[in-house]
Amino acid sequence: MPLTFGILHLAPLWAAFMETHPQVDLDITLNDRVVDLVDEGYDLAVRIGDMPSSALISRKLVSTRMLLCATPRYLERHGTPLHPHDLAHHRVLAYTNWSDRDEWHFDGPHGKVSVRIRARVHTNNGDTCRGIALGHGGIMLQPSFMLYEDLRSGALVEVMPQFRAAEIGVYAVYPTRKQLPLKVRRLVDYLVEAFKHVSWEPGGLHVLSSAADD
Repeated sequence: MPLTFGILHLAPLWAAFMETHPQVDLDITLNDRVVDLVDEGYDLAVRIGDMPSSALISRKLVSTRMLLCATPRYLERHGTPLHPHDLAHHRVLAYTNWSDRDEWHFDGPHGKVSVRIRARVHTNNGDTCRGIALGHGGIMLQPSFMLYEDLRSGALVEVMPQFRAAEIGVYAVYPTRKQLPLKVRRLVDYLVEAFKHVSWEPGGLHVLSSAADD
């Protein structure tokens, strides 16, 4: 499972799962790398992003929105961009594991906008982007599940909210099997239930009413 999501939103869930299922042992690996579930012997992965067609089964747990954010102090010093093309004049902090890497896409008031950014920092870890941004080091595009507390406290502010970046899914992924092991099914059902109500959307409570097999 992805490092930051695993620490923030999955680690608090494991104790209750183990209490309910005392015969199941957990072996948890946090890694932003996309692993081969079959070759590396994993029963289940949690992945964030688009799910390509494959022999794997995916079940959506929840969605998270990508947010363009910076600190108020950074914006006071460098100005607030009014259009995605203005990012060319700003310090941009880029997360290298997104498939589009240095091309960011937005839905704006007059349609879709794509902009190729020139990042001052590239990193494969979202927490590094967040740490630099909190130090007034630039503008980043990161998921709401990571940033909601900073936004509520005012440490970060959303930039150009009228230009909405992608909403991406969080999925439980497991190998295709005719008979899914009961322990895996129990864990997937538990995660689906746990993520029915999350509070990381800046505007309030984000509710996922249902999650169905893809």
